[in-house]
Amino acid sequence: MKVAIIGAGLAGLSCALELERNGISPVIFEKRAHIGEDYMFSSTTLKLFERTYRNPVKYFNKKYDLSLVPYSQLKEIIMKGSSKTGVVSGRLGYIFMRGDEKNSMENQIARHIKTPIHFDSYINVDDIRKDFDYIVAATGDETVANQLGVWHATISVYTRVALILGHFKVNSARMWVNREYSKACYGFLSPHSKKDGRLLLSVNDISNHEFDHYWNNFIRLEEVQYKIIETRDNVTRLGYVSSAKVGNIYLVGTAAGLIDDFLGFGAINAIESGILAAQAIIKGKDYNELIRPIKEHALGIHEFRKVINEFSNEDYDRLIKILTMPLIKQIIYNNPVAKVGKVTPTVKKYNNWKDKRKRRFFKR
Repeated sequence: MKVAIIGAGLAGLSCALELERNGISPVIFEKRAHIGEDYMFSSTTLKLFERTYRNPVKYFNKKYDLSLVPYSQLKEIIMKGSSKTGVVSGRLGYIFMRGDEKNSMENQIARHIKTPIHFDSYINVDDIRKDFDYIVAATGDETVANQLGVWHATISVYTRVALILGHFKVNSARMWVNREYSKACYGFLSPHSKKDGRLLLSVNDISNHEFDHYWNNFIRLEEVQYKIIETRDNVTRLGYVSSAKVGNIYLVGTAAGLIDDFLGFGAINAIESGILAAQAIIKGKDYNELIRPIKEHALGIHEFRKVINEFSNEDYDRLIKILTMPLIKQIIYNNPVAKVGKVTPTVKKYNNWKDKRKRRFFKR
């Protein structure tokens, strides 16, 4: 059985590991000179937004015999709107290192893989389609899905990540929301150590040349005083696919639209989809059916994105006030059964009702 994996990020590496465990040595292509992304940012997981599990570390260990070690637990998020600041605390989730860091999620998986990775190899699926029995597209973008005609775009996000120096609590993060610099997205600060962190700003649906305007507004309005060592920019086009398998091609991770377009969480989905693609290949199972719960969860989260897209700064401030109320914090953040997915049907009904009102209005 000949299997090619295009991309040595989380999804591609997870797929390779699962294939090796079942006696299959794939051919792994990576267009970069290293594994993982270039954006030098850490990944945050929030229990409230996870699908069926409260602890992704235990989940992967128990279900897939995959050991992942987080950098730290996330115990506090300081949220700031245009005029309201609040703090959420508790057992909120985890912070994982990413990219070329020694203990990044990618490197933790890669250390178990024996198959060599062909770096600096840009591969077009059409060029190798006849040479392999199966191709796993783990490209981290929508390119292959667009080629196959199954991609449906929802939002485009421009992101800048800055490496900053300062003094940080390793289990505390900061989040900013303000239409003047993030539109319907947000700014985020994640600790990388006690002395350095990563400052991120994401802005939706703008062109490259506009981003400096939003970044400068962010630095000015939030009076950012950290010393900035380096910045990197990235554009992510989010969406979903009508099918994650086309012929002998399997789409995994972001390439399969399995990143939520509300907060941009996708690391856990990428790993699991890579494993499930390998299992579908090995056992001849229906890959679309295997990833259906992941896809439905991502589509459910999109309903929240549709609401946030129309938020004003006053709406953000009201949301922060609600989320940081003592009673709400007691009910939600340390409650083992509290999940955003449970209220998704209600949010979807609200969006449908709102859309019907708009259609009636424009018919007048």
